[in-house]
Amino acid sequence: MAGQPPALEKRSASAIFDDLSRRRLVVVSGKGGVGRTTLSALLGLALAARGRRVLVATTGHDDRLAWMLGASALSDAAQKVGPSLWVQRLVAQTCIREYGGMVIHSQRVSSAVFDNSIVRRLMRAIPGLDHFSVLGKAWHEATRGGDYDCVIFDGPATGHLVYTLGVPQAILETVPSGPLTSEARLMQAALEDPEITQAVLVGLPEAWPLTELGELGALLRSKVRMHVAALAVNGLWPSDAPILPAPRGDADGLATAFSNHVGRIGEIGRTQAQEVDVWSRSEAARGCGAQAWTTLPWRWRGLANLEAMQGLLVALGEPGGQAS
Repeated sequence: MAGQPPALEKRSASAIFDDLSRRRLVVVSGKGGVGRTTLSALLGLALAARGRRVLVATTGHDDRLAWMLGASALSDAAQKVGPSLWVQRLVAQTCIREYGGMVIHSQRVSSAVFDNSIVRRLMRAIPGLDHFSVLGKAWHEATRGGDYDCVIFDGPATGHLVYTLGVPQAILETVPSGPLTSEARLMQAALEDPEITQAVLVGLPEAWPLTELGELGALLRSKVRMHVAALAVNGLWPSDAPILPAPRGDADGLATAFSNHVGRIGEIGRTQAQEVDVWSRSEAARGCGAQAWTTLPWRWRGLANLEAMQGLLVALGEPGGQAS
């Protein structure tokens, strides 16, 4: 059909990492529980290994991101976890205070104002301010802070993130001209510039999560006007697990159970691979605007620490998985 977007190109994770390493702000998005934080940590390690100074910033309330990158807990201040890798939890109140310090050129005065309980209650009454401050922090560190070459923003789940990314545009449409709209205008311009900002969307190898992934990409394009670099399909089971012949002389049934288990793993992997392949050529996939897609393998031991993350990088063809 004339004018129809091209089919997504399957690329290696390393090739996608290479492309993203040239951006200032990488937004990682997807539904809850699909591996969004895992992909954020993976990107942080991969881009740091390419010599980039990387901040992985999250709005998550648990410490999984810290554990994956070798730290014990997250803080609302950036902490160094590797030679060129930092991690931070973005807390709205802290972000508002830091923004106030930039505007009035005094962190001391800003803390006195924004830590005041009355002021805090007033600030909570302003719709979207918390979201704007968190997004603004990630944008500031990525584009003009000077400490990092790239910020990876592991933001909230799908619907919440679309709202957060839409706040600068909403401010421009509703708030009178002033310092806030000036910041919103610069932020929106950066979100729309694919040389500065790109999104990576992550989902699971099943029909409904993949459909939601396409819808999310279309929303980011239409509402935020953000470029979607790639889709990552997470947790793909191995499709090359062999179908083993029925064992002989298996009195206790253990060999038969093992054979059946291996066969089932391969069956699930082949079904997933076929599902993803069909979807990648569908109109819904093309409509999300991504240029490429890749897969991340299922890791049966989980990904709860730095060693496991480095092992996944090696499995993806990344040399050593070490930040340099």
